[in-house]
Amino acid sequence: MAKRRIERVMRSSRLTPEEVEKDSEIRRQVEREFPPARAGERAVSGILSQGLRSAIQNSGRSVYQISKEANVSQIVISRFLSGERDIRMETADRLADVLGIKIMAE
Repeated sequence: MAKRRIERVMRSSRLTPEEVEKDSEIRRQVEREFPPARAGERAVSGILSQGLRSAIQNSGRSVYQISKEANVSQIVISRFLSGERDIRMETADRLADVLGIKIMAE
């Protein structure tokens, strides 16, 4: 499969007021649909996230070691631990597997 070449396009002029307004509206719509995670903010359903954070912090291993074993970027784990970003379920599965975490229904 051939690699796609990405080319950076530079503007030759400033945005028109209409383009600025259209860009602003698109940004507002995206932020409404996908609000950014805020440090320290925790969803009601954050029980799984908090449990995973605790397991990582109490594992006795460095973030680097865990990232290598789980094949997950160290930056992704660090941002998850700080509350800056959430992680995908696939990433949570990898981390849980490396940490030996099993989730059981009651």
